[in-house]
Amino acid sequence: MVASRSIALVEPQMHNLFHSPFNAALLHAVVLAFPEAKVSFRALPGHAAAVRSILTEHAPEIAARVEWRELWTAHGESVLSRWLSNGSALRRVLRERERVVFCSISRMQLMQLKRMMTPGDEVLAVLHGDLDRIAEPKTERFPASLFALRRVLLTKQPLGLRFVLLGESIRRNIPAEFEAAFANAAVIDHPYHFPAAQVASEAANGKPVVFGIFGNSGDGRLLERVARAVASAAPDRDHRVVFRLVGFVSDGEAVARLAPLVEGVGDRPLPREEFVRRAESITYSLWLAPAGSFKLRASGTFFDALAYAKPLVYVANAFIDSYLPVPAGTAVRCAQPEDVAAAILEVASQHDPHEYSRVSAKIMEFRECFTPQALARTLPSKFGW
Repeated sequence: MVASRSIALVEPQMHNLFHSPFNAALLHAVVLAFPEAKVSFRALPGHAAAVRSILTEHAPEIAARVEWRELWTAHGESVLSRWLSNGSALRRVLRERERVVFCSISRMQLMQLKRMMTPGDEVLAVLHGDLDRIAEPKTERFPASLFALRRVLLTKQPLGLRFVLLGESIRRNIPAEFEAAFANAAVIDHPYHFPAAQVASEAANGKPVVFGIFGNSGDGRLLERVARAVASAAPDRDHRVVFRLVGFVSDGEAVARLAPLVEGVGDRPLPREEFVRRAESITYSLWLAPAGSFKLRASGTFFDALAYAKPLVYVANAFIDSYLPVPAGTAVRCAQPEDVAAAILEVASQHDPHEYSRVSAKIMEFRECFTPQALARTLPSKFGW
């Protein structure tokens, strides 16, 4: 049965563009999944506008069905100011007695939410990269230690609160001591709005073969090691390899080190138009992180590779491994970062435009499981609504 009770999607912490693609795709899926329900989206002013713009671009008829409401604006950055403004806003959300989905939630907000909920509340809270903190806890200073995620998760769980995890691999890797908190967690695939990628793109025939690195590469040291290893191997000119950043690094020092090795290095996020231009121009996507990472978080780079139908060379990790190698040929898995340079050289030497176009088409077919339309078919049962 489809829920008719009003549903509020609430983004209580993100500003402007951050997380807006995810929130737009999740909102799209919820509206499709519960056609009889009144659905609202509430966020800080800049973020609400960003989500509305993305959803209008992809599904204007869905955006028109949403009630758009601005949430609060925090006054001051002190712990006390945030506690007071968060508490006031959370109480306003709960007292409307709707079904609520928090698209993300901070540790402080989660602590406050647990204390405020009363019988009859139905609340889902999506957990993102913060979950890494429970696998490798770090000592935090007061007052941040008051809101340590481990502490917050282990406090008593209200009956009406359920967490949402973005993948079965994340559910499997939850540490045993947190089983009670996640016993009834909803597990969904990360929703994504995909652009209309062209299978037979110029990248398929391009020489040199270009490996693109999406997102924030941090200090860039892993990328630097790989790029230097590839350069020292001196492949023949017919199979020359180029690295191109479709993102940014953390600081000017990283820019200086990488500039001779990687095209387009900068320390600021790219404007949308430039991001798309570079993403379309690369041949393959490169995913670099220490082996065994991403046990408790989804990978945005994985979805960027799917979005532009780029085959992936990646270092083994729980999240991507759970989806690949399906379909065959869409990714090359390296057991550790030290194996990546050899994999790049092999991929470049064997690049074939016809096979590349076939694999790109397979990626476009495979990624359909992450669309809002696909997610909407399972949301009622996953959410239990």
